[in-house]
Amino acid sequence: MKGVKVAALACAGIAAASCLGGCGLAGKRSEPDGIATTSMAICQILDKLGIDNVVGIPSAAEDIELPERYKDVRTIGSAMSPDMEILSRINPETVIVPRSLEAGLSAQFESAGIHAQYFDLSDVEGMYGDIDALGEQYGKQTEAAALRAEYETYVEENRVQSDDPSTVLVLMAYPGRFYLIVTADSYVGSLIELAGGVNVYDENYITDGSGVAAVNTEHMIQTDPDKIVVFAHYDEENAFKYMREEIETGAIWQNFRAVREGEVYYLSSDDGFGMSANLGWYESFDYLTDTVFAEA
Repeated sequence: MKGVKVAALACAGIAAASCLGGCGLAGKRSEPDGIATTSMAICQILDKLGIDNVVGIPSAAEDIELPERYKDVRTIGSAMSPDMEILSRINPETVIVPRSLEAGLSAQFESAGIHAQYFDLSDVEGMYGDIDALGEQYGKQTEAAALRAEYETYVEENRVQSDDPSTVLVLMAYPGRFYLIVTADSYVGSLIELAGGVNVYDENYITDGSGVAAVNTEHMIQTDPDKIVVFAHYDEENAFKYMREEIETGAIWQNFRAVREGEVYYLSSDDGFGMSANLGWYESFDYLTDTVFAEA
């Protein structure tokens, strides 16, 4: 009996040692298959391209409706914190991630042995550029071309046409009582340009690559914008409350012609404004052309 116990203990030790390599990955496929994505916006794009082999989607609801074809697909955690164990189990050929999250997630994907590719949601044109690339990658060139044609036609037919386009200062507000300027090299900044306005901080203004920057008020005054638009990074109610107090009661803001003339607009997430591009950009575009640039 003693020999049997020793043998059993040895086997248990071998099993325990093997778990150090990752018992949580039991059932991992021998060969990668399918696509996963951490973004609901990208999920929507995959649906429009007619791509069926999606094996992982984000669990965060976001503000974009989940396509019907993916309603039974396994969730893989939030966009900013995907579950690497679940991803390793389903073992997709690739996981498609917003490029803005590359710096924070690339090391985790590499450590887990998961192939990731990064998708540009920083502005509208960048999004359609990567839609073209996905079309090439998955044999969906026709679908990608149709999406691009729809985008370009809509902009051409609906943007504000003016020989003297309105100049716009774009601000991103935080509930922590501060704000940043937003350049044309960003989602909301690019929408301003698409709709027919001119961002006073164009895509050549130097930032850290995020399309936002801290600029002193005196410098902003010198740009003399026709209009000021504000959107929130998060917690819209408190962010907007802070900016309204700042602009309406701050003496320095009365130096802005746009403030004196009542040309300050708050861009709500209810109208599609946010940090990242998505296929619902039409709604935000229409708000700009119908409201912000209505008299242009």
